[in-house]
Amino acid sequence: MPPSPPDADRPVPQSRYKPEAPGLARVVSSTRLTPDHAPEVRHVVLDLGGLDYPFLEGQSLGVLTPGVDDRGHASRLRLYSIASGRQGEDGSGRLAAICVKRVVRRDPQTGAILPGAASNFLCDARPGDEILVTGPVGTSFLLPDDPRSNLILAATGTGVSPFRGFLRRVFVEHPGWTGQVRLFFGARSAAECLYADEFASYRDRPNFRVSYALSGEQQTADGQRMHVHHRMEERIEELWDLLDREETLLFICGKKGMEDQIEAVLRRRADRDGISWPAFRRVLLDSGRLLIETY
Repeated sequence: MPPSPPDADRPVPQSRYKPEAPGLARVVSSTRLTPDHAPEVRHVVLDLGGLDYPFLEGQSLGVLTPGVDDRGHASRLRLYSIASGRQGEDGSGRLAAICVKRVVRRDPQTGAILPGAASNFLCDARPGDEILVTGPVGTSFLLPDDPRSNLILAATGTGVSPFRGFLRRVFVEHPGWTGQVRLFFGARSAAECLYADEFASYRDRPNFRVSYALSGEQQTADGQRMHVHHRMEERIEELWDLLDREETLLFICGKKGMEDQIEAVLRRRADRDGISWPAFRRVLLDSGRLLIETY
C-alpha cells in the first residue's frame, strides 16, 4: 500500500510567525560540528518554548537578522531546515536545531572579505541571545507518517540537516519504523561529514545504511572525484528495486546540480529496462515520491 501524500491526512503547521510579526526564540547552545581546519559549521539549538511553534521533519525555520548584508542591503529573511525531529532536541518539542555554515565570500573586484549576514549572525550567537524567527514553512519535503515507507536520502553539505531530523524521528522518536532507510551523504572530507557520529549510532539498525562520498579524499575506479551520484550508482540495483515500490520516496537536498547527476544515474538504469525515465520521473513527482530541495 503506498504512503499517503505528506499533507493528505494530517495538519501541517504553516507560517504561524511572519516577518512582520516574528516570534522570539533564544539560543540554548551552539556547537561546532567541524574541526578548526575545516569550514565552520555549527549545530545551533533554539528554545521555542514561548511560541506556538509545532513543526514536522523537513520543514524550515526562518531567521531575521539585524543590520545589513554583505552588499549593504537591509538583511533579509533566511530559511534553515530544521535538523530535529518533531519532538525537538529534548523530547518536549520546544528545542529546535538548525545547521549553519559560516559563509564568507571575497569581493571579486576589491578582494575584501564579505561575511554572510545571516550565517555569521547565527554562528556568532551565544546561549541566551535572542533570535527573531518566522515559520515554520514547507508542505511537501516532509517525512511520511507511514512507518512502512522506504526512504532514499541524498544530501551534500548542510543539505543533510532535514535528514538528521528524519533519522531522529525514525530511529529515536518512532522506533517501530520498518521501512528501509538509505542515506547517501557527500562532503569534501571526512572532517566535513556532519553528524557522522550520530549516524554511526544507527548502524546496528537492520533497515539502515549510510554511504559517504568524499570528493576531496576519494576517487572512483576511473579516477573521478567521488560524489553522491557515484555512491548511488554503486548500489543502483538495490535503489532501483526500492524505487519500483510504491512505498519508496527519494529525497534530494543540497548543492544545486546534484539532482541532475542523480537523475542521470537513474536514467541510465531505466534505459536498461526499456523504461522512459521522463515518464517514470513524472510518476514519482505526481505521487509525491521524488522530492528535491537544492540551492
